[in-house]
Amino acid sequence: MIRILIFLLVAAQPIAAQTFFPSPGPLLEQEISLQLANECTLFFDNPSGDTLQLRWRKLELNIPPGWDIDLCDYGHCYGGIPNNATMNPVFDTIQAYLKLIVQPGDTPGAAWLWFRVYELSNTDNYQDVYFSLHTQGVTGTTEAANTGWRVFPNPAADWLYLENSDAGDLSVSVYNSQGVLMATVEILRGARVSLPVRDWPAGVYWLRAAAEMKKVLIRR
Repeated sequence: MIRILIFLLVAAQPIAAQTFFPSPGPLLEQEISLQLANECTLFFDNPSGDTLQLRWRKLELNIPPGWDIDLCDYGHCYGGIPNNATMNPVFDTIQAYLKLIVQPGDTPGAAWLWFRVYELSNTDNYQDVYFSLHTQGVTGTTEAANTGWRVFPNPAADWLYLENSDAGDLSVSVYNSQGVLMATVEILRGARVSLPVRDWPAGVYWLRAAAEMKKVLIRR
């Protein structure tokens, strides 16, 4: 039986008051150049007026073979991307950050990286942030991934349709641009499922199945 589970927006939000915010936003989309070391940076504003210490951990990486990515945060640079680390303390006049040094070599493609950043003294106070990176001619992870499922239309207004031509049943999670889980869709092999989105705010949404990500735009 095909099941669609819609989750309330507020249920997935952290309850604690936010003391820091990603800048310019939780999702950084950036085109990167081949044969160069590209810097891709997300900053974190601290409007609290107090000293703030942030910690981060990686949640999901989808990186093309041949790409070399190193991570720097406020205080340290690492060879590659460790599982987690703690940044140096920051005042309200200083921005903490996560910065990726991306060297794709001569391999075109798209990468998706998902991190959770949280206050060291309060793990319930967190922000999920995302890097969506692609080389010229590749518009995003949807086009870069060769998968057995698809979503259409794109852009959409009232409905999204998901088709599964993979070898087995599929579970697709749908997130908004802030990383809030909007829906989980279970699709049997060879089936098509319709997902109502007419009441969702306009914007970019991400669909994840296993390690594959697809991006859709909802317009009003």
